[in-house]
Amino acid sequence: SISDLPQGFKVGTSWISFTPQEANFPSRMNVTLIALDEPTDKFALAFTKNAFPGAPIRVGKQRRDQPLLQAIVVNNKISNVCPGGGGGDGGVADAELVCAAVAKQLNLPSGNFVLPSSTGVIGWRLPFQAVIDAVPSVLKTMQSTSILPAAAGIITTDRYPKIRASSIGGGKIVGIAKGAGMIEPNLATMLVYLLTDLAVPREVLREWLPEVVSGSFNCIWTC
Repeated sequence: SISDLPQGFKVGTSWISFTPQEANFPSRMNVTLIALDEPTDKFALAFTKNAFPGAPIRVGKQRRDQPLLQAIVVNNKISNVCPGGGGGDGGVADAELVCAAVAKQLNLPSGNFVLPSSTGVIGWRLPFQAVIDAVPSVLKTMQSTSILPAAAGIITTDRYPKIRASSIGGGKIVGIAKGAGMIEPNLATMLVYLLTDLAVPREVLREWLPEVVSGSFNCIWTC
């Protein structure tokens, strides 16, 4: 029961095969989608303090103050950090192409309603067309019962999926995370998603999130 999704959320995942242009051997990647039934203005975002973040972080920071979000698209295997090619924009255009494709499949007004996340190898270009082509397969797996497929889909070097949940005030909070020894500086390459059907105002979420992260993930040191 710990993996039960809060009301209004659904998740789906799909594996794809591709050959990275930087290494001539077959690889596999998981594409995960976390989506709301309706867009929401009740969201808050926290990012690594790394001074040289990857494309998903840069895009996410642009999304932080917009009115609405409705979905998160996540891929493992490639982090979209310092990739080659793509016009020299550091992978931003590739991330935006994936967001736009997800938005189109979900009948959303634009890719701005979708938040991108990537984790994995640094320096390889995201196979954005393979990811885009996988979106219909991901949508076929969407379900509103369990977050476990998403928790398993986002891991890289983790030994097992990480899920925590709490029921409170007639609603539920469920969280998933990935990252094993990859938490500095302040979240570093960790991916963490907290979902809730509690009606918490946007300004309260944005006040609480930095405080909670500072007292938890950002207190962890590795060596």
